[in-house]
Amino acid sequence: MTGDSGSRFELTDVPRLVDALASLRNQSFDAVLLDLGLPDAKGLEAVAPISEAAPGLPIVVLSGLPDPAMAIEAVQRGAQDYLVKGRNDGNLVTRAILYAIERKRSEERIKHLAHYDGLTNVPNRRLLYDRLRQAIARSRRDRKMVALLFIDLDHFKNINDTLGHSVGDLLLQGVARRLSEATRNADTVARLGGDEFALVLSEISRAGHVAELASKVLNALRPPFVIEGHELFVSASMGISLYPVDGTDAETLLKNADVAMYGAKQRGRNNHQFYSPLMNARASERLVLAGALRHALERDEFLLHYQPQVHLKSGQIIGVEALLRWQSPSAGLVSPGHFISLAEETGLIVPIGEWAIHEACMQVRRWHDQGIRDFRVAVNLSSRQFNREELPGTVREILSATGASAEMLELELTENGLMQNMESAARTLKLLKDLGLRIAIDDFGTGYSSLAYLKRFPIDTLKIDQSFIHDLETGRNDAAIGQAIITMGHGLGLEVVAEGVETAAQLDFLCRNDCDNAQGFYFSVPLEASGLAGTLRPQQDASRTPRQPLVERGSAGQ
Repeated sequence: MTGDSGSRFELTDVPRLVDALASLRNQSFDAVLLDLGLPDAKGLEAVAPISEAAPGLPIVVLSGLPDPAMAIEAVQRGAQDYLVKGRNDGNLVTRAILYAIERKRSEERIKHLAHYDGLTNVPNRRLLYDRLRQAIARSRRDRKMVALLFIDLDHFKNINDTLGHSVGDLLLQGVARRLSEATRNADTVARLGGDEFALVLSEISRAGHVAELASKVLNALRPPFVIEGHELFVSASMGISLYPVDGTDAETLLKNADVAMYGAKQRGRNNHQFYSPLMNARASERLVLAGALRHALERDEFLLHYQPQVHLKSGQIIGVEALLRWQSPSAGLVSPGHFISLAEETGLIVPIGEWAIHEACMQVRRWHDQGIRDFRVAVNLSSRQFNREELPGTVREILSATGASAEMLELELTENGLMQNMESAARTLKLLKDLGLRIAIDDFGTGYSSLAYLKRFPIDTLKIDQSFIHDLETGRNDAAIGQAIITMGHGLGLEVVAEGVETAAQLDFLCRNDCDNAQGFYFSVPLEASGLAGTLRPQQDASRTPRQPLVERGSAGQ
C-alpha cells in the first residue's frame, strides 16, 4: 500500500486474532490494522491481547461503524487511531498509519520519562515499586524470596562540593552502569534519587546467595572511576531486606532496607548489612540523637579534651591532640564514637569541625598568653570537611580571628579522605601548607598506605594506628608493621607518632625502633584544658623521662 507521501507499506492479511498473535510472535511489523469484524474476537476485545503481544506497535482500529464513543474507547484501551471502513482511500490509511507510529513513539517517550531516571536511564522509584510488587507476586506463587538492596554512596557530597555537579552526574552514570553489569538480567537496578540506588533480586532460594551478590556489587565499585581526568574512588553502604521475612509489601521492604543501610554506615561504611528488628529501635534512637545534635552547637554543648603527645627521647610534651566531646544535658559526656558518624551523614560535621578548629586555636592562644609555648595542637578533620573548597579560607580566617600561630596548628587527615580525589587533595594541602601549619596522616596502616601519595602530598607526620600498637608485645605481624612504618616515615623525612600506647613494653619497643613521639593512656588520659595546664608549665624540667606517666590514668575515653 502506497500513499501520496511516498510511504509504502507491505500488508500481511490474517483472518483471525489467533493468527495475528502468531504472526506478531514470529515476524516484525511497523503497525497493526485491527479489523473489529474478526470471527474469534468481539468488538474491541482484540486490542488488549495485541497490545500485550506487541507492546511497542501502534494499533489502528478499522470499523464499519462511525461510532465516536467506540473510537474514544479504542484509544482508551491502547489503540492510536480509529478509521471507518469504506470511507478512506489509500492515502488516508497510509497517513493514519504514519500518525499512529509517531503517536506511539511519543507515548513511549512519555512513558519512559515517567518510569526511568533522566540522568542514569535506569528505572526510577515509581518503576522500582512496580517491579518489586511483581517480584513479590511471583515469589509468593513460587515460594521463593525477593531481596531488596538499598545502596547509598559514601561521601558522595564531597565530590559535588569539590569537583562540581557535572562530574558528580557523570560519576552517578558510571555507578549505574557498574551496578547493571554486576547484576543479572532478571534483576532491577533503580535510582531512587541523589546518590541512592536500589536493586531488586528476584527468585532467591537462600539468603547466602544474596550475601554473595551484595559482595559482588560492592566489589564492582572498588576500581577507580576516571572522569574528566580525575581518578575517583567510590564505596557504598548497603542495607538488605528479604521478602517475606522482613516485610510482605514493597513499602515495608524499602523502609527496612533503608534502616539496614544506616546500620552499614554505623559499622564503618563500605559494607552490607541485613535488616533485623533491633535496627528499628536503633533507628528511632538515631532520630532522637540527630535532633539533639542539631541543637548542640547552638547551645554550646561541645568541648575539647586534650591528650599529650610526648617526645620519646626527651620525655617532653611536644603537642596535644584535641579530642571532641559532647556534653549532652540528657546523656552526659558523649564520646565521638556515638555521634561523629551521624554528624557526617547529616552534614553537621562541617560546622562542628570548624568549631573544633576555632576552639583549639583559641586554647592555643590562651596557653601562649600564660607562657605555655613551643608545642602544637592537632585537630582531626573529617573527609567531608577536607573536601570542601572553602577549607583553606576558613582556616585562614580562624587563625586571623584567634591570633593563634599557624606553626602551632596541625590538621590530622585519614588516608581514605585524601584518596577520594587526589588532584583536589593535592591542591587543598598546598593551600593549607602555604598558611604555615602542619599536616598529619591519622590511623596510618589501615587504609591505602601508599608510598605514591606520601611522596606526592606535603605531609609532616605519620600516626601509627593504635590497632598495631595494641598487639606489639604478642603480634609478630604488628611489630613488623610498626617497624616498617617508622622506617618508611623516617626515610621520607616524616615525623612518626604512635597512638594508643598503654604499657611500658609497648613504649620500650617504640624507643628501640626510634619512633619520634607517642601518645596514649600510659602517659595521660585526655584532659580538659584546665587540667592540662599544670602539666604543661613545668616543661623546663628536663628530668622527666618518657617512662614516667604524666598524670594518673583515669576513666576518660580516648
